[in-house]
This record gives sequence, structure tokens and C-alpha cells, in this order.
Amino acid sequence: MKNRFDVFLSSKSTMKLFLLVVLVFIITVHGNPLNRKCTCKAVSNTVHFPFHSWDISSCKLCSCKDAAMVKCEEACKAMVQSYALTGCGKVIKGSKVKYSWDASSCSDGVSKIEYTCA
Repeated sequence: MKNRFDVFLSSKSTMKLFLLVVLVFIITVHGNPLNRKCTCKAVSNTVHFPFHSWDISSCKLCSCKDAAMVKCEEACKAMVQSYALTGCGKVIKGSKVKYSWDASSCSDGVSKIEYTCA
């Protein structure tokens, strides 16, 4: 005689549901490996209010060791440096900005370096 657990796992639809739940759990815990993105923001140096944002790169089915994720902070730094040199759009001249990056679940943060808007 089969016990209840064997009957539960022998059902095809129940097994598919179980695998789906496990997959969703893995994606939730480890970030979405199916589609990772590197985003960048120029933020104020005090309250981190975003002045401008960019989608730097993205990759599908990639790991955190992929170049798109590894170089995210470096690319963001260069983008915000250029943004500050060109006057930061409509921001008051002399304002100070920092860069903030987010490489999906691989890395994120706010720089300690401040750039002055030209």
C-alpha cells in the first residue's frame, strides 16, 4: 500500500506544480538569472534624490560573472562623470552628484566620490 506522499508525487499535475514552486523560489532567492539588468542613476550627494537614470546593459541567462554585471559600477561611474561635465541637465550649476548602480542581485551601491556639475 502506497503512503500519501507517494500518491502526491505520482500525480503528474501535482509534480509540475511542485517543480514550478521550486523554480519560483530559486528565482526569488537568487535574483532573476533569466534577465539581469545594470541600471545607473545620478543622485544628489546628500539625500540621494535621483536626477537622471540610465539602463546601461542587460543579459539573458547570465551569471554575476558576466561582463555586463561585473563592469556595471565602472560604466555607471563613467556615465555620471560625463553627465557632470556637461552640466547635469537642468540641475543648478555647482550641485554635487554621486552615482548609484544596481546590477540586479549581483551588486549595488552608492559611490563615495562626488562630482560637481559644470
